Amino acid sequence: MYKEMKNDIFELEISSESGLITSLSLSDDLSKANFVSEDRGFGGVNCKGRKFSEPFRLTELFVGDNISHAVYENSRLRVERDMCFSDTGNLVMRYEIKNLTHTVYCLCRDNFGIEIPFNDKYTDADDCMQNRVHTHIWCGRNVSWVNALRMGNSKYNLGLFLTEGSLVSYSQYECKTNIRGYFELEPETVLLDSMESYVIKWEIFPCEDSVDFLRKLSGYKRYIGIVAKHYTVFCGESIEFAINTVEKGVPRVFLGKDELRVNVENGGYVVRYLPQEIGEYRFTIQVGEVETYAEFAVKTPFFALTEKRVHFIVEHQQCLDQNSPLYGAYLVYDNRMGTPYFDYFNTDHNACRERLNMALVIVKYLQKCDDKKVRASLDLFIQFMFREFYDEKCGDVYNNIGKCHDFLRLYNAPGVMLLFAELYLLTLDDRYLDNIVKLSDKYYAIGGEKCYSNAVSIRVVMEAFKHSTRKEERERVLSYFRRHVENMINNGLSYPKHEVNYEQTIVTPVVKCISELGLYSEDKVFFINEAKKHLRCLERFSGHQPSFHLNEIAIRFWDDYWFGKSGCFGDTLPHHLSCLTARAYMAYAKLSGDFEWIERAEECLRNCLCLIKDNGEGSAAYVYPHTVNGADGEFYDEWANDQDLPLYDGMCFSDIIKVFTVGG
Repeated sequence: MYKEMKNDIFELEISSESGLITSLSLSDDLSKANFVSEDRGFGGVNCKGRKFSEPFRLTELFVGDNISHAVYENSRLRVERDMCFSDTGNLVMRYEIKNLTHTVYCLCRDNFGIEIPFNDKYTDADDCMQNRVHTHIWCGRNVSWVNALRMGNSKYNLGLFLTEGSLVSYSQYECKTNIRGYFELEPETVLLDSMESYVIKWEIFPCEDSVDFLRKLSGYKRYIGIVAKHYTVFCGESIEFAINTVEKGVPRVFLGKDELRVNVENGGYVVRYLPQEIGEYRFTIQVGEVETYAEFAVKTPFFALTEKRVHFIVEHQQCLDQNSPLYGAYLVYDNRMGTPYFDYFNTDHNACRERLNMALVIVKYLQKCDDKKVRASLDLFIQFMFREFYDEKCGDVYNNIGKCHDFLRLYNAPGVMLLFAELYLLTLDDRYLDNIVKLSDKYYAIGGEKCYSNAVSIRVVMEAFKHSTRKEERERVLSYFRRHVENMINNGLSYPKHEVNYEQTIVTPVVKCISELGLYSEDKVFFINEAKKHLRCLERFSGHQPSFHLNEIAIRFWDDYWFGKSGCFGDTLPHHLSCLTARAYMAYAKLSGDFEWIERAEECLRNCLCLIKDNGEGSAAYVYPHTVNGADGEFYDEWANDQDLPLYDGMCFSDIIKVFTVGG
């Protein structure tokens, strides 16, 4: 049974048994999409901890047409949750948390959370477009918010803004492949005296998109907006950000205990800071009693970072045992143990598949830098590739060493094709063009056009053929690409399931391939319009929080489980595959001439680079939440595995984004 609470904007259903919101929809939305996960109520409280964890029980509940009151208790805390509609129609939720014990109680993120299970799960693309949301969370102390964007291009979205209290982190529970799980927002640490209370309060409001969301946030008195030129900078570049606030008085900005100068410019406030060391920087911003922060990363200059990473791969991640079938392979690397790692039976950890990314970076690096040691390493890898997982006679690409036939993975062949194209551009050896043709013939004979592989690179393959006289074969391969893109256009937003039901990297190849094929068509307007349909879905994956972990970084939440040492589910912010969004943005920008997407692509690539350590090590992912499924988060995975694509893409775009220039 449930009770209703509604006004002209919102329609809520509240469970009579739990007091939780089971349905939250917008009145004007004819689809009545529910923003709440169907298997978890919204707005509950959770008492958690390693030593003490006692569920709350509902002791009081009242629900009227436009007001609700609920009380939850355990032996230590009493939580009164009041809901009502504001004068503007927004949904106000207020939590008063009272210490019932006889002594001081430490309320903190380790023992208390408020559940906000937005409907963030991947079922199938058609359902996702209509009924599911991307939950973008920022726990920035007093300035905390959530932007719940529908996965499809819709003007019916939600925002949540904290108007009282302070949130410092969020945790995820029941997170697994295709289900991002549900979220708990976690408070600052407060020492409550006996019978003392602490209040957390927020407003939920409708918004048309992220731009409208931020515009509405700026109307709140205690909102502090942070807008940075870049959240990742290279040595020699300044950290620069603007502060927007409706509060009177100049903001105060601190880096640790040091207070920084705040410049008044054009009616606003700007901070510029020239870092002297690489590392991660957190700036605290205060306006009156309101406090928030912004996070920045300072990296080794891109050329030096790429050079260090390339040499680290060559010196530490290549098998040099001549008696091993892995001789010449680039392998996963355990940074903690200081050793390479290989698992034949878990192909996410083998020497094929995405481990080609290391070879791809090395080839691109050698196109720009003459390095005999690195070239010798690459030659050894090429021998390994032809010997162990690519059949030059027929164009087959295998999923494992020994040319294993156990499993056909359509993702793999386009990666090898891209590597062949880059190898041709490095060597001008016709052997690689021969194999592109063989591989294409075989790949598209077995249904390759149905696979949305991000390694499909029309531009690079066509560039390779451009340097040759083989026009007939070029047209043959281009005809395959046309067939591939035609399939994508015909499918539209009904994206087919791949290794997961729906995700960012099912959308990225569509934007990229349509845009790249458009470069070889006279009707560019058609391809621009087709790509734009998917671009609007793609950008909704990406965050806009003031942090290098989140800004222009796409939501992903299973990558560390499959590719990392920890085997941990949970938001990987970033994971290197966010860079595929940048790749798609760049392809669209080149076709359309809309340079906004170049800026966004650059920011995405910069922020992915925190996964490349400045000593050349790599990390499979950063697990961002405080905890995931009860395990600790907030860490860089100890394995170097598949994080090198941002370096490759940076070098690919260096003709437009000069900061990514490598070599002379």
